[in-house]
Amino acid sequence: MPRKQFREDLGKAVEDAFVAGISDVQEGDDDGEFTFQCVADGGQLQISALIPDLGDYPSCHTVMMFAPDDAPASVAGALSKISDAAAGKSVIQLLELVSRELESTDRDGDRHMVDSQDYDGLEDDDDDDADEYFPDDELAPRQFDGHHNHSTFIEGYTKPTSLFRHRIRSDLMIAKSNGFKVGHLGGLMDGLGCYVSLSCRIFKLGISEEAMQAWQVEPTEYLVVIFHYPSGYKSMDSIKSYDAATARRSFGVRIGISTTYKPTMQEAVRAFATLNKEDEKRREDSQAESQGTMNKGFRNSFISRPINELLEERFPTLLHYRYNGMPWSGAEDFYNDHIATNHAHSDLGLNDQYLEAELVSTAYPALVTSDHIRESVNQEHSLPLVGMQFVLRHFVRCTEFCLICFTKMPDDLQAIKPYVCDKHLCLYQYMSLGFGPSIEHEILSQPKVVDLLISFCYTSARLSSLRDFPSGLSLMVPPNVAYDKDYTNTQTQNYVAWKQPQPVLQAPLATTGVIHQAQKMRYNAVTREILFENKDEKCPFRAGEWVIIRTNENPSRPLHCRISDTSLFPSVRVAEPIQSVIPEPLATAPYSPVGHPPTKSTPALVNEFRPASFFIYNQNFDDLPDFHKREAIYAMLDILPKVSEMRQYLARKAQSPLSSWVDRLPPAALGILRWIIASNRACIMQVDEVDEPNSGRKREDRLYGMPGWSQYRFAMGAPDKERKFIQAVRETTERLKLKHSTLFAWHGSPIGNWHSIIREGLHFNHTTHGRAYGHGVYHSLDINTSMSYSGLGQSCYIWPMSELRVSTAMALNEIVNAPKEYVSSTPHLVVDQLHWIQTRYLFVKDNAANGTTAAVKENKPLQSIEQDPKMSPRGVTGELVIPIHAISGSRRPQSRSIKDFTKNKRQKASGTSAYDPIDIEGDEDDDSASVATLEEDLVIFYDEDVHVPQPDDDPLPTPNSLIKGKSKVSGFFSKIGSSSKSSHFLKPTSKPLTDYVPGTLDYSTLPMIQQPTWATPGASRQLMKDFKELIKVQANEPPHILGWHIDEERMENMYQWIVELHSFDPTLPLAKDMKSKGHKSVVLELRFGKDYPMSPPFVRVVRPRFLGFQQGGGGHVTAGGALCMELLTNSGWSAVSSIESVLLQVRVAISSLDPKPARLATNGPIDYGVGEAVEAYIRACAVHNWTVPAGFKEMAYGGSEGHY
Repeated sequence: MPRKQFREDLGKAVEDAFVAGISDVQEGDDDGEFTFQCVADGGQLQISALIPDLGDYPSCHTVMMFAPDDAPASVAGALSKISDAAAGKSVIQLLELVSRELESTDRDGDRHMVDSQDYDGLEDDDDDDADEYFPDDELAPRQFDGHHNHSTFIEGYTKPTSLFRHRIRSDLMIAKSNGFKVGHLGGLMDGLGCYVSLSCRIFKLGISEEAMQAWQVEPTEYLVVIFHYPSGYKSMDSIKSYDAATARRSFGVRIGISTTYKPTMQEAVRAFATLNKEDEKRREDSQAESQGTMNKGFRNSFISRPINELLEERFPTLLHYRYNGMPWSGAEDFYNDHIATNHAHSDLGLNDQYLEAELVSTAYPALVTSDHIRESVNQEHSLPLVGMQFVLRHFVRCTEFCLICFTKMPDDLQAIKPYVCDKHLCLYQYMSLGFGPSIEHEILSQPKVVDLLISFCYTSARLSSLRDFPSGLSLMVPPNVAYDKDYTNTQTQNYVAWKQPQPVLQAPLATTGVIHQAQKMRYNAVTREILFENKDEKCPFRAGEWVIIRTNENPSRPLHCRISDTSLFPSVRVAEPIQSVIPEPLATAPYSPVGHPPTKSTPALVNEFRPASFFIYNQNFDDLPDFHKREAIYAMLDILPKVSEMRQYLARKAQSPLSSWVDRLPPAALGILRWIIASNRACIMQVDEVDEPNSGRKREDRLYGMPGWSQYRFAMGAPDKERKFIQAVRETTERLKLKHSTLFAWHGSPIGNWHSIIREGLHFNHTTHGRAYGHGVYHSLDINTSMSYSGLGQSCYIWPMSELRVSTAMALNEIVNAPKEYVSSTPHLVVDQLHWIQTRYLFVKDNAANGTTAAVKENKPLQSIEQDPKMSPRGVTGELVIPIHAISGSRRPQSRSIKDFTKNKRQKASGTSAYDPIDIEGDEDDDSASVATLEEDLVIFYDEDVHVPQPDDDPLPTPNSLIKGKSKVSGFFSKIGSSSKSSHFLKPTSKPLTDYVPGTLDYSTLPMIQQPTWATPGASRQLMKDFKELIKVQANEPPHILGWHIDEERMENMYQWIVELHSFDPTLPLAKDMKSKGHKSVVLELRFGKDYPMSPPFVRVVRPRFLGFQQGGGGHVTAGGALCMELLTNSGWSAVSSIESVLLQVRVAISSLDPKPARLATNGPIDYGVGEAVEAYIRACAVHNWTVPAGFKEMAYGGSEGHY
């Protein structure tokens, strides 16, 4: 096992790694991570190595190397180069490579010599690499020859000049002011490899609740875009000067979904790890299966892989086109039209078609439609912001583009799920690359919906309604002569008029140019062997191929078999045969149960070889005419197992895909099944008859008045269709002064039409029943009228393996209540304005043998929609009662919980509905509903390099103002302070004074510990560096502004710091309690472990004692005095976090009023003990599912298990 091999290799390295200059090899906190000490550039450095995917170890894995913050630039650059050469090397080989490249020496001054047979590293690179390395302070923008090796090294370091840092702050501040949350990881401000993330809440994107459900995202989750700069941050100016290949090596983008606004370092590294197709699909499937548990980490979205490939392949080139005057639409069209040609930028004079502005739906919010390049012509452009806007274009509007070639889909295509265009190559890549939904996940989570989709397709094919096919997949099916007698060469044409005879389509006389004939052999049904008479002939098939066998004594019983062994030819062994069930057309009279086709008696098997014939699955599906394509589809569906059987197989084989059921599922049948599920562009969710914990919908969603019918929540149309519908409802309600804005009505259509309806949406492009009352979508308030159009009483082919046995399907739609403006309002409601129609429910009359649907007792929903008495739909038992959940959440009356959630958020009124508050775009970081922005991400906006004199009425910020404004104000901000977008950086009106006096704390009352025996040189060196930086900051800031104090004279143990927090906002309840009890400060203790800075410090309050959470206290202080903050656990800690940022964020947490303000306890001991703090910290981690650092107790107790 790869993981076991890695642990064995790492264990050997920890015990006896005899590599010159390498020492103290230790296992890291994260899976696949280890650290070691290395002598480089005259000093001892602690270096971290991370293998993101241990599944590839030790053959093709990748390695990430990290240097400490104080590492020389030459070392940081060399480590980046070493990471490229370390792929596929074992732990020992990696250490030898580092020793060699960093020219490490042992204590005797000897250098390590790497064995030439083990080392195939960097000295074998092209000599051209030396010409491409410029030892300048900045990375010089340059063009690369297109024939250069793509692995050419780009420097891993950019000198962090004042101008460089200022540009970073400017770019990120622009992104923040446009409504996005900003995060970073790594050496962003130091010019080293780093990650920048931009994110926004899903609910800000203007997509409907149905689209969120179809896309498997929650409104409170974040869409996160990660930007990777492996050789230091690059601005838009740099990227513009690079060619596409250089830009890709300097800049990468990945998108995903998370419950937090930024990923962890481990998640960011994994997002950019290169996986093969199978591993990538396996990771996505595992993420999809775990979504029900609301995973807190960063995960791929349903469309991450296509967008990531779009960004990787085209984004740098599209940027060049944008700066030649094209909008995004023109740039994408130009790319698609000229993808096979090379054009110099001087040749991009272009046709006007590429320069025309794009028309975008006004239903989308400004956050989605903004264009930074177009709107900021004379300003520097923020690369992260432009990248985020490009991602939003293809995420929110994903149904408008083909998922493979990214060309615009037809304007009349309305889908809630993205798909591919009609190019055969796109469908092939979509299916072969695994971009479609996981059929395994769909079968496990929604088996009845899968049954429904197969049934719709089957009936559509048998009734000759099927027009779209899985072409381009090169599916190998049996030749049509292999089963044409089974289906009598006829297909019934779809229903034309009530009770009229249904015409029959005859098979075409000629099919393909190839003549297929049955081949003779003998077959033993007991031993499952085929025997050929002439052993000198070549075996006609290979192992793994599928055949149809017919015995001479029973030619009407086709047997589908997989060839399992041909090694003993002329004897060939086959797997257990599958006998297809070929149904006869059944009448669909109202409410008459349709049983399964009668099972024919199977004759007893005889253990002897009997004459038979066979056909091989050797007909390319793409070469068949449409008639035989439909025939091949229903013939393959006839041999599919039941959905419940496939579900049972997947449950038994938890880690196996359905394709592993090789003896039961022919590849052609599996490909058709995958196409049926993947091409469904509607959102269909079954409404359960009873409440189930893991179900998609609860019984409260069930409509009352339709006993005996299965109910499904049903949504179609583009993601913005719900917003267009709501706009139409508002406008019509205002214009006509409506009391009831909408009505509900039935739409019936034959079973054969529903396969196309759920893919194309409701439209009136084709005439099926005639249009006596005008052109439009026909509806009725009476269910019996719509049932007469649904094909009841007509012949219907039902998929024989279906457990639903679907005979009738109807939709219940919500329509704008303006009958006088319809094409016709009597006797039918004929609506030609498609944006006035929104599908809500799909009702299916199933004839399952168990009859459970009819037996379910109906219950009226607790909350229902008030309907227009004159326009109320009628169901089976009378008037329908429609639950409030049938309409979007923004139109429902708000409950107390909703009001509580939104009461602290600024809202603007829509002017039309009291129940439709709209969140102001860019509202303050959404922190009222999420974790606050980490201090490490706020301090990057503090521009220490630019000093602008401040007027007397604009003092420097105090810790109090930081709490209110959530950021630091600086000279940089003062220059852009006029912007309304940055108005949340509040300015105090006066400098608060402090009664705190430094040096008055009595250290004899504190639990001081000795220097730990496990102290390491790396941790000690980093702590000394951090301490000096803090003392420097303390010396340059007045106490009442700084808000914390460390007594430099009393520092004796570098692994234990005593810090006092003081000068709290006097209006805080905590400050009032401290004043009344005579406390001038809150005394904190920080204890550090041997793995610092890779592991967080243990931070606790020593005194005074706070009121516990259970007693109504807050401030993120646990009952034992430990800080309850993810930042201080392995789940939220970052090795680049500074202690200054930790102190500031601890202060912000203690001063927070959410959910309750911190208060002091009124009784009990004043000081907290270490023991109770340790236990409280561990409890908090368990409650929040945070990771406790390795060796935490040893660190927290200072090397002793005693309690202090």
